[in-house]
Amino acid sequence: MRRRRSPDGDRGSMSLELVLVTPLFVAFLLFLAGAGRMVDAQSQVDGAARDAVRAASIARDAGSAQELAQETATAGLRDSHWCSGGPSVQTNVSDFAPGGHVEVTIVCDVNLSDLAFIGLPGTKRLQGRSVAPIDTFTFRGGEGPAEPGDGR
Repeated sequence: MRRRRSPDGDRGSMSLELVLVTPLFVAFLLFLAGAGRMVDAQSQVDGAARDAVRAASIARDAGSAQELAQETATAGLRDSHWCSGGPSVQTNVSDFAPGGHVEVTIVCDVNLSDLAFIGLPGTKRLQGRSVAPIDTFTFRGGEGPAEPGDGR
């Protein structure tokens, strides 16, 4: 049996292909890592907004609703090293009354500076928003509990 020799023009073509494709493959993997970080961060911001609005919706008054929302959101994102500067929490209590609603918006800047060399921005601003109803039948203080038959 005789071995067939490849022509001189094919020598080193596999090495050249590997040299050209490897950086593209590594950049693609890093882009996927950045996208995964963004999806995880958005999920955490949305979860913190949901927890904060739930805490605010069971508060007795608008002032304590704002405090509870701030405390809950900060506690929910406490271990999030990616949220540069900590979360910004806005609580809308303009319709805080039985049958009304409360709204919490959390804004957080995600630090992507370690992946900037593949074209991702240095920071990306994420926002989570959640709305919860105020229970119509929850006693909200002031006049004392309703007695049966007193019309309240």
